[in-house]
Amino acid sequence: MKLTRPHRPRTNPLIHSKPRNLCASPNSTPKDDDENDDPHFVSNLSDVVRGKQSWKMAFSDPFISSSLKPHHVEKVLIQNIRNPRLALRFFNFLGLHKSFNHSTTSFCILIHALVQSSLFWPATSLLQTLLLRGLSPNEVFQSLLNSFKKFNCSSSLGFDLLVQNYVQNKRVLDGVVVVRLMRECKILPEVRTLNALLNGLVRSRHFNMVLQLFDELVNVGLRPDAYMYTAMVKSLCELKDLHKANEVIRYAESNGCELSVVTYNVLIHGLCKWQRVWEAVKIKNLLSRKGLKADMVTYCTLVLGLCKVQEFEVGMALMKEMIEMGFVPSEAALSGLMEGLRRKGNIEDAFDLVNKMGEVGVMPNCLLTMR
Repeated sequence: MKLTRPHRPRTNPLIHSKPRNLCASPNSTPKDDDENDDPHFVSNLSDVVRGKQSWKMAFSDPFISSSLKPHHVEKVLIQNIRNPRLALRFFNFLGLHKSFNHSTTSFCILIHALVQSSLFWPATSLLQTLLLRGLSPNEVFQSLLNSFKKFNCSSSLGFDLLVQNYVQNKRVLDGVVVVRLMRECKILPEVRTLNALLNGLVRSRHFNMVLQLFDELVNVGLRPDAYMYTAMVKSLCELKDLHKANEVIRYAESNGCELSVVTYNVLIHGLCKWQRVWEAVKIKNLLSRKGLKADMVTYCTLVLGLCKVQEFEVGMALMKEMIEMGFVPSEAALSGLMEGLRRKGNIEDAFDLVNKMGEVGVMPNCLLTMR
């Protein structure tokens, strides 16, 4: 028979290790947390977190549960900041199994620790939970900044994650607040963060804010990329400042920024929207000099713009050129052109276009209307 060696019952180190130091004296009065804090209690907490003992058993004692305060947890997280996965497990254990109400500081300590180790997904998840508390962007930023300075963090990506979370949650103006606070503290966001923010502002039609923020960031030394310039061009076109939109593109080119056809398509769309279609055609014709080629979006935008000013013959020529280059026109461009030709009485040209489309296997829905 196999005999098992009896084990001595385990003791809870939080109770049996120097218990006199765990509590304040009966005569003590409430003071600041740092003044009132017991280093032995925090040290023993950290030992439990790092040890093999069951956390559930260690924290089941009512005395520990009642004594544990947010500032104790903060200090344990700090002591384990080099092991962010362990710190996160402890943080989640308290929240899920003990319904512990963590401080904003604990969230921020852990967010920075996770970011330093490139654990961006859990850091983002923590930020999302923190934002559900209804804190203002100023409050969240200040707490992140305090932790960032206190631990001399090597990466400022925690602030970028905050901005990105605001953008994803359609709180782009709160994202602007954070970027401006970062700028005041001489912390520059990553270009991809600014791209997300500027595009979020464009989507929510805060065009003037795009212009202001762009200028502010350039003035502190940020070098914009093609995506940032595109957001600027889009905003200026929407504000009908087409001259300034052209200037921005020339400025980008003169500063060595390699713009893609997307930026020029945005300008072409803006020009067509405000019925300056011949300028748009000129830009398309100059693309080859810049080492770029017109794409399907370029052609379809121009065809629709030409239809808008009743230039159906030129639109027809562009459509044929587009098909010869292997592009399939959008339904909107094709329908717009065919309807325009029909109204002008150019039925022959319209059916010629239908035949062209048939050769590439496309049959426009608007053909039924013509019949």
